[in-house]
Amino acid sequence: MKSEQLAHYRLVLEEQLAHLTEATGAHESVIDESHTTKDFVGADRAAELETLEVDASITASEHRLAAKIHYALGRISKGIYGFCETCGEAIPTARLDAKPSVSLCLKCQEAHELEP
Repeated sequence: MKSEQLAHYRLVLEEQLAHLTEATGAHESVIDESHTTKDFVGADRAAELETLEVDASITASEHRLAAKIHYALGRISKGIYGFCETCGEAIPTARLDAKPSVSLCLKCQEAHELEP
């Protein structure tokens, strides 16, 4: 992959990470500022607990995506970004444009998802 392309993907990944970090901070703030379960009453309790569960789930997903972005940035630094880590083939730029944090080509990703 050309150095201009690598620079482009590095920038895209760094921007995604910055936005993700901001969003994760907002979700974690909501969780930190939430009431204890003793503060909830009636229907409010169920609604508030559901909201907290959703925020916790979103935060966990954001942490997983941040880890994938850090991993992709590391692959750029090592000079192996854009190549499938299973088969070694080049990952098509259309796939990288759609999801720059991927490390598997579509064929290997599909095979990975079928594994038990």
